[in-house]
Amino acid sequence: MSGSGRRSRRGGGDHGAAGHERWLLTWADLLTLLLALFIVMYAASVVDKRKAADISRSLQEAFAGKVLRGGGSIREESTADKTEAPVETLAAIAPLTPRVADEQRLTPDRRAAAAARVEEQELAALKRRLDAVIAQKRLGAEVQTSVERKGLVIRVITDDVLFPSGSAAMSSHGTELLGELRGVLQVDREHPIAVDGHTDSQPISTPRFPDNWELSTARATSVVRGLAGPALAPSRFSATGHAAEQPRSSNASDAGRRANRRVEISLTRLHARS
Repeated sequence: MSGSGRRSRRGGGDHGAAGHERWLLTWADLLTLLLALFIVMYAASVVDKRKAADISRSLQEAFAGKVLRGGGSIREESTADKTEAPVETLAAIAPLTPRVADEQRLTPDRRAAAAARVEEQELAALKRRLDAVIAQKRLGAEVQTSVERKGLVIRVITDDVLFPSGSAAMSSHGTELLGELRGVLQVDREHPIAVDGHTDSQPISTPRFPDNWELSTARATSVVRGLAGPALAPSRFSATGHAAEQPRSSNASDAGRRANRRVEISLTRLHARS
């Protein structure tokens, strides 16, 4: 009996030891699993630098519209031609910031000088377009252009071009010429347009024109009527007659007097020439 009881106690002691060991094994398994989880998480958080560089380069090429390895262009060719790459755009914009700041710091005199330079270029471009029309119409002997201190000047000999002798009624040829000039001048929307009539020194006395003042003023007004319209607002025009007071050549010869009988159409400057 007593021996049996001792065996029973030993048996119970063996059972407790085995349960204690199983608990340790379970804990060790849990720690192993946690360690494995941390290792996996750490490995997932580490990015291969070479792979990151490849991805970055691929993105830059994609935004630039270049062809990626293993595929076609990510944009249509026409779109690539029309749209600049964002990276290049940012690089181009960056130098503009100090330039804008410099312009804002310009003194009034420097701003005026800069505006005058731009205006000079605009008038020169307009002159080239006028010269092309004049050459096409073979009117180089009757119509000349020049960029002067007062602005862009178009000089038209009146004889057989704009008016019959002693008249301010526009000829059909003159109407056609003014239409050609208007087609070029209408691209300009801001400059005032001064029309000045000039005569030679030969006196005139008719019921309609008692003197050259009347004739030169009437011719200037007739040119304004031929140019003004929806494309060239009448409010931009002025008409002045100078009679024979501002000759360009000597009135002693026929050629000189012919050169003096003229109308000048001037796009007057908005900014003083530096």
